[in-house]
Amino acid sequence: MTSFGIDFGTTNSVLAVARGNSLETVTLDSPPQEWAALGFDKVLPTVIADISGQLAFGWRAKRSPQRLEAVKRLFASEESVELSGKSFPVEEAAGNFFRQIKSRASEAGLSLDQAVVTIPANSRGMARYRTKISAGLAGIEVLALVNEPTAAAMAYGTRIKDGDRVLVFDWGGGTLDVTILRRVAGVFMEEASKGVQKLGGIDLDQAFAAAVQNRVPSDSHLDLFDLERAKVILSSQESTIIPLVGGGTLEVTRSDLEASIRPLILRTQEPVRRCLADLSDPKIDHLVLVGGSSKIPMVQRYIREMLRLDVISGVDPMTAVAEGAALAAGILTGEISDYDFFVGTEHALGTVVHDGGVPRFSVLIPRNTKLPASATDFYEPVHDDQESAIVRVMEGDPEQAFEHEDNVILKEWEVQLEKRSRAQAGFSITFEYDVDGILHVKVVDNMTQLKLMDEQLTFGAARSKQDLVDIRRRIDQSSVLTDDVADQGAKESTRSGLSEQSREAVRRAKEKIYPFVDDSIQKLLDHQIESLLRSGPDGEVAARDQLEQTIRDHAYLL
Repeated sequence: MTSFGIDFGTTNSVLAVARGNSLETVTLDSPPQEWAALGFDKVLPTVIADISGQLAFGWRAKRSPQRLEAVKRLFASEESVELSGKSFPVEEAAGNFFRQIKSRASEAGLSLDQAVVTIPANSRGMARYRTKISAGLAGIEVLALVNEPTAAAMAYGTRIKDGDRVLVFDWGGGTLDVTILRRVAGVFMEEASKGVQKLGGIDLDQAFAAAVQNRVPSDSHLDLFDLERAKVILSSQESTIIPLVGGGTLEVTRSDLEASIRPLILRTQEPVRRCLADLSDPKIDHLVLVGGSSKIPMVQRYIREMLRLDVISGVDPMTAVAEGAALAAGILTGEISDYDFFVGTEHALGTVVHDGGVPRFSVLIPRNTKLPASATDFYEPVHDDQESAIVRVMEGDPEQAFEHEDNVILKEWEVQLEKRSRAQAGFSITFEYDVDGILHVKVVDNMTQLKLMDEQLTFGAARSKQDLVDIRRRIDQSSVLTDDVADQGAKESTRSGLSEQSREAVRRAKEKIYPFVDDSIQKLLDHQIESLLRSGPDGEVAARDQLEQTIRDHAYLL
């Protein structure tokens, strides 16, 4: 029996499997050799592209101009996304991506029907619900939604002893989450968590690009894909060369990178300090760094110096979250018995009441409550003979001011009331919160015991079950692009010693020409690119000349 964990990341996603006490990641894609050598061989870029009317994912999609990135960032605020001029629900975009994970697991001989899926520690109800729905639309039952920091800490297993406190600094592509957990009787209990919703590798890339842009000649421009790779390389080298679109190169140094991202790194101090301030005893025993952005040397130095702690080693920051999620799945399915684990609420949940006209957060389910959980409280309307009341679901921190950004109204309903005096028109509100992160809200008349409302908290595309059925049907019918010759990553890995001029020719062909031409030209390009990648040093120039001739024939697309 196998148990799966999925780290659905903003920029990269990872699938891990637990067999007994053995944890391993599953290869979902074949990156170009230069990226595989940088430790990206186990990740699937969270990118969707439309190439000639067909969907592409991962590394191939990452190079397409018609691509959709960072879908997870849209969960909290957007209803729909646009790709190649077509609009569709956010859940459908993410559902297609989860379906690709399931499909690639199947190609590896694995039946991915259930999984624990991770979410950022500060993920709101809307984002949690959409994550569950998106995975379900792909045919993956979500056993539980688990905080990424909790999953990361679990990946370290016995290295963190009972009673130890660990700070998980999770800085990935889209968000920064700082979480402090204590291990108690084998369970990681969250004690403090703060985060920044839009601060990650995407933002570091943009700051880096802005800093070096004035050094790019007017007849050339930067390719963010190459810039992102340069950022990764500068974690292990002092300098590197970036090929420019339009010709030429640009040398960048680690100093260039550090100067450009320093203001963003300094912003990580606030959530760390706020977490420590939440503790009566701020002593931390272990420091865990997770996410690609945390691999930057300047980031590691800054956090180590701030906390005066060394980083726990031995688990890849890129895969730790998925591995911990797979461990949690094994515990939930009963396959793993050496550890314990439970799912808890990340934020307090309650409703809004008015004291003398002033709104107040009335908590029903406190933060860190073990799920499943149920709570009921009693309320009265504001006025006598009131015909209706607005029931709001609020999530956040009751210790903050009501208007604080941490406090979010997730949904509201209007409930019809009998016209009575305030005392006689009272009603109860019950919250039932499941392990899968779905909240049920019931309202009952205190006098008659009649049920006034019984609703499930839903968002976005899930306005009705029929909406979900329609989306699932479209996902099932989606046309997915595959390579006829061989896996694209395998092609690129055949030859890693190409000159920069040849690599630039391949890049221009794939990005500027391939997505816009018919099948016959695509097959010609496939053949010419494969020939170039397989060419030896003596044949590289001739093979490149053939490819460049085809590029010139389609210069109107450049």
